[in-house]
Parts: sequence; structure tokens; C-alpha cells
Amino acid sequence: MALDKNSHQSDAVVNLYRAALYLARGSRKIGLEFLEKAKKFLPGKVSPEVERIIASKNKYLKTQKDCLFLAEKILDQYHLLK
Repeated sequence: MALDKNSHQSDAVVNLYRAALYLARGSRKIGLEFLEKAKKFLPGKVSPEVERIIASKNKYLKTQKDCLFLAEKILDQYHLLK
């Protein structure tokens, strides 16, 4: 998918990157907000594991290591969709 600055899907793909960035920095709340925004415009394109984490909010994000793991999974999705 080519990134277009006027496309909602392109913005959603970039929101995946932003979510990974904020989660890696330790900002869980902001990272999850970007992840939810991305999911809104990418139906069916987000992996089931990431979907489960979005649905559970902070249940799976107890430590910084968990956040880094999720950030890595999100970056994988970003690279697949980019």
C-alpha cells in the first residue's frame, strides 16, 4: 500500500507506527489510543493477537517488557501494511 497523505487508511497505518513508538516509550494510554484509531480504519488487517490486547486494554500490559513486545508486534503489522 502506498502512503497517501489524504487517505484514512494511510493515516491508520501511520497510527500503527505512532502506537508502537508511544508504547516503546512507556506511554501506554497514548499508544493504545493510536492503536484504537488505527483499528477503526483497518478492519480485518490487524492481527488477532493485537486485537485481543486492544480489547483487554491494560490487562496484558503490566510491565515495560510487555509494552515493548506489543510495540514489536505492531511494527510487524506496520511493515506488512506499508
